[in-house]
Amino acid sequence: MPRLLGAGQRLPRYLTQIEVQAFFRAIRSLRDRALFALVYHYGLRVGEVALLRRGDVDLARGRIVVKRLKGGAWTEQPLFRATSKLLGRYLRRTRGRPEAPLFAGRRGALRKRQIQSLFVRYRDRAHLPSRYTCHGLRHSIATHLLDAGVSLEFVQDHLGHQSIRSTSIYARITDHHRAALFQQLERSPWIVQPEVPGDGA
Repeated sequence: MPRLLGAGQRLPRYLTQIEVQAFFRAIRSLRDRALFALVYHYGLRVGEVALLRRGDVDLARGRIVVKRLKGGAWTEQPLFRATSKLLGRYLRRTRGRPEAPLFAGRRGALRKRQIQSLFVRYRDRAHLPSRYTCHGLRHSIATHLLDAGVSLEFVQDHLGHQSIRSTSIYARITDHHRAALFQQLERSPWIVQPEVPGDGA
């Protein structure tokens, strides 16, 4: 169970780095691996990944247009190298005009329910807890970015949050960066560290 924060607010359910690796290992489909790589790397909502068109990917420049549903902001983002390779191979194996859906099913763009069902399939194949949803990948990248030491403002911009308050909840999840800072503080001459009685005396 997630820890309560007060006023009924709960911590987001996110996958650890090891669990995300297990999730991707369970995906054999090139299309689906590229799809969920974008969901994870860019913190996309299910509806946002369904909006993507083939023309939104510019492999030559290593960029992708990310379309946000909340707030309506569209941004051009650099492609992670691994995701660029996945998309390059996927686009070479499929056909379509620039305005065609990036991730197509039998009848046009994959629908939200289809993407969610795909996530459940691979989650179960990877033997991950059933409490995880596709939206958990968005929570995961936010947490992992903070683990990597980036600023809260960067995460806010990356997720397309209108307010930093929406992003600040992730700072309550990850303590990786905080633990590193505490290790530095322990060595600082400016912070008093009481000795244990009898220890070294």
